[in-house]
Amino acid sequence: MFGIFTNNSTIFGQIFSRMTFMHKLITLYTAFLCLAFAACQNQAYTEENERLEAGQAFEFWNMGRMYPDGKLHTEKLAAAIAELRANTAERGGPAAIWEDIGPKNIGGRTLCLAIHPQNSSTLFMGAASGGLWKSTTNGVGVNAWQRIETGFPVIGVGAIAIDPSDPNIMYIGTGEVYNYENSAPNVVIRTTRGTYGIGILKTTDGGATWKKSLDVDYSDLVGVQEIKINPKRPQTVWATTTNGLLRSYDGGAHWTTVLERKMAVDLDMHPTDTSTLFVTFGSLDDENVSGIFRTTDGGATFAQLTTGLPTTYSGKALLDIYKADPNIIYTSVGNAFAQAGLFKSTDGGDNWQAASTADVCTYQGWYSHDIAIHPTNPDILLWCGIDMWRSTNGGAVTNKITQWFNWDFGQVPVGGPEGPGDYIHADIHHIYYHPTNPNLVYCVTDGGLFASKDGGIKWEGRNGNYQTQQFYANFGNSTTNPLWAIGGMQDNATAIYTGDPAWTRVIGGDGGCSAVHPFVDDIMYASSQNGNFYFTGNGGNDWGNLPALPGTNSAFVAPFELAPTNPELMYAGKDILSRLDFGLNIWEELTSSGGVIVTIGVSNINENDVYFSRAMKGNIGPKVFHLDASTENVVEMSGLPDRLCSDIARSPSDDKTVYATFSGFGTAHLYKTTNGGTTWTALSGLPDVPTNSVLIDPIAESNIYVANDIGVWFSIDGGLSWEYLSEAAPQAMLAMHLSISADRQLRVATHGLGVWQTPLKFSVGTKNTVFAPNMLTISPNPATDHIRIKWNSITDIAAQVSVFDLSGRCVLSNTNMLLSGSNAPILTLGALNKGIYLLVINDTKTKQQITKKIVVQ
Repeated sequence: MFGIFTNNSTIFGQIFSRMTFMHKLITLYTAFLCLAFAACQNQAYTEENERLEAGQAFEFWNMGRMYPDGKLHTEKLAAAIAELRANTAERGGPAAIWEDIGPKNIGGRTLCLAIHPQNSSTLFMGAASGGLWKSTTNGVGVNAWQRIETGFPVIGVGAIAIDPSDPNIMYIGTGEVYNYENSAPNVVIRTTRGTYGIGILKTTDGGATWKKSLDVDYSDLVGVQEIKINPKRPQTVWATTTNGLLRSYDGGAHWTTVLERKMAVDLDMHPTDTSTLFVTFGSLDDENVSGIFRTTDGGATFAQLTTGLPTTYSGKALLDIYKADPNIIYTSVGNAFAQAGLFKSTDGGDNWQAASTADVCTYQGWYSHDIAIHPTNPDILLWCGIDMWRSTNGGAVTNKITQWFNWDFGQVPVGGPEGPGDYIHADIHHIYYHPTNPNLVYCVTDGGLFASKDGGIKWEGRNGNYQTQQFYANFGNSTTNPLWAIGGMQDNATAIYTGDPAWTRVIGGDGGCSAVHPFVDDIMYASSQNGNFYFTGNGGNDWGNLPALPGTNSAFVAPFELAPTNPELMYAGKDILSRLDFGLNIWEELTSSGGVIVTIGVSNINENDVYFSRAMKGNIGPKVFHLDASTENVVEMSGLPDRLCSDIARSPSDDKTVYATFSGFGTAHLYKTTNGGTTWTALSGLPDVPTNSVLIDPIAESNIYVANDIGVWFSIDGGLSWEYLSEAAPQAMLAMHLSISADRQLRVATHGLGVWQTPLKFSVGTKNTVFAPNMLTISPNPATDHIRIKWNSITDIAAQVSVFDLSGRCVLSNTNMLLSGSNAPILTLGALNKGIYLLVINDTKTKQQITKKIVVQ
C-alpha cells in the first residue's frame, strides 16, 4: 500500500513528493481510512443519518429567512424584483455575460411533471428552486432539458397542468410548503417550509409568455400543490393550496376558495363525472387539518371520508383513481415519521380497507410519497416513498424494487442512468404513467427524473442538462487550475468540477462546505450534513474522515474555513468553535458559541484572528463574535441587526475591515466595519431580501460582490453604490455563495440552478488570441528565488511585469521587460516569502493583461 504514496514514478507519488510533511501525514492517514471507507461508500449515508435529513434541510434553509417573526416575506421579495426590473430597463446597456458550468449530469430536487397531451415526447418538469423546465425527447439525451423563463421570479414549481383540448394553455403552481402552522425559525424545531411561492401563472402560447392567474397574498407563504383542469369544461380549473381548495370558472381569471381548510395537498377528479372530486389535506405534525374529502356536486358541498381510514394523521395523503373503474381508489397515508398505510376503496370512497402497512413512507410521511395504479390493471400498483415499491395483487404483497443507496459515484455521463436498474434517487415525490403506453412510467425525486420502460421494474435517470442542483455554501476552487473545483449539494452528495459538464460525485449524503488546498489541488476537503468532515489527498479518488468535530448541536451545514496564511489550520464549528491542526490531527476547542455556528471568517493576515456567527436557538438570538485564537478572547459584536449573519468577508490587506451579510427581511443586509468591529455601518442600496454571501476582489479591493435570493450585485466603491450584475443570468437566481476561479471568473453556487460564472469586473486574465495565457511559459514553478518568463511568439512584446500576493498587495512592480520567443528574461523573487502569488504581465502597447499563478517555496 505504501508504494502508491512513495513511488515517484506514479502520478500520485510525484504529487506526494511536493507535499509538506504535515500533509504527507494527512495523506497517509487517508490511505488507512479509505480501505474501509471505499468498501461502504455507497452506503455511508445510512438510513439512520437520513432519518431527519429532509426536515433538517428545510429547517436550515429557513432558519435565517424567517427570523425573527417566523414569516417568509415574499411581498418584499416581489417588491425588490419589481424595482429591479424598473431600474434595469431604465439603465439599459450591455449586461454581464454568464455561463452555466453544471453539473449537467446530476438532477436536482424536483416536485412535479406534466406530459403533453398531444405529443407525449414533450415533458414539463417543476424544480423545487430551479423553476420550470421542458424536454421534447422524453427526457432522453445529453441536452434533454431546457429552462423556461416566465418573466416572473419563479423559484419553486410544485404543480403543472396542461389543457387537454388546447395544450398551448398551461398553468403552473409555485411555492413549496409542508407545514403551515407549526413553525419556529431555528435549527432545533423543523420549519419545513420550502421555497418562495408567487401563486399561479398561466400561458396561452405554449410557454412563450406568461401572466399572473392567482396573485397570492405575499404576506403569507403560499404553496400550490396540485392543479386540475376539467377536461369537459377547460375553463374550470381547480388548485390545492396552503390556504385551501380553490376553483376558477373562467380559466384562472378569478379564483374562489371552495373549501377553506389549511394545507390542501392532493386532488383527483372522477374521469366521467367531473362534478365528483377528491381532495386531501395534511400538514407536518398538525393532525387538526388532516383528512380526505369528497364532493359530488362540483364543490358546493364536501364530506369527509372516514369509514376505514385513519381518523387523523400527522403527514399527508396522496390518492389515485382507477380510470377504467372509478369506484376503485387507493390512498397512501403518511404520518410525520411513520407510514400510516395504503388504503383501498371499491365503492367510490364510501368505505375503505387497509391494503398494506408496508413501511414505504418511513420517516417522511409528511414529505414525499405517492401511489399510482396501472392504467389497465387495478391490482398492479406502484407505491413510493424513500424508494419505489410494487404490488401485483392490490397491495396485499408489496415488494421494494429500488434501493436509493445504489447510486453511482464517480463521473456518470450526462444523460446517463446514474446507477443500476434498481436505483432511483431517494425521496420520490410523484409517479406518472404514460397516457398511452402503460409500460412507460416516470417519477420525480430529489435527484430529478427517473423512467422505467417495463412498467416500473427497472429504472434509469433522465437528467441530461437538467441543472437544478441546490448548492448550500462554500464552493471550493483551485488557486491554479480554473478547471478544478468542488461543491456540496442538497441530497446529491458532493461533486468535483473538472471542466466537463459531467461532474464527479463523491462522498454521499447532503454535501456542505468544500475547499481545495491552495498549494496542492489533489488535497481537498468536503463535508456532509451535521458536521461530518472529509478529506482526500489524491484528487478525490479516495476519501477519509477528519476527526469528529467537537460539539453537541450543529447547523445542518456546519461551516469550516482554512486559514489563508496557514492552510494547515482549519476552523470549524458546531456549537463550539474549534481549530484543527492537520499535523496533530486533533481539534482544539476554542470557545462555546451559545448556539450553533453558521459562518466563519478567518483573517488573510493573522491565522489567529477570526470572526464567527451563531444562529438562533430557543430564546437565544443570532450574534456575531470576534475571537483572538491565541488568547481565546471573545468579543460580542454590537451595532448589528437582529438577524442571522450568513457570511463574513475579511479584507485582504487590513484586519480591521470586515464585511458581514444578513438573512431575513426588514433590515439592511450588508454591514461593514473599518475599526475591527468597534462600530459597524449599514451599507444601503441593496434590496431587502435575504443575503447570503459577500466577496472582496483581492486584486481590486474596492470591488465588492454580494449574492442574495434574487441574484448577484456589484460595487466598485466598497459598497457605497451598487449595480445589478446577474441581469443576463436566470431570473430570481438564489445565489448562495461567491468565489473566484483561478482564471478570475466570479463563480456563483446557487440553490436550485447549479453553478454559474462571469468574468470579474477587473480581470487580469484577459483571454484573446494575440495576448493569451497559453503563450507564456513560467519556469521553474514552484520557484525559490527566480523565474524565467518565456514568450512563445515570434512577435516581441514590451511588457510591464508586476507580482501581487493573494491579499491584493503589489509586492513587485514597475519591472519593464522585453518578452521574446528567443529570450527568457529572469525575474528575481528572492525578497518574497513562501506562498502563492499572481504574476501580472501588461502589454504596454495594447494595455491587455495576462495573469499567471506562481508558487514561491
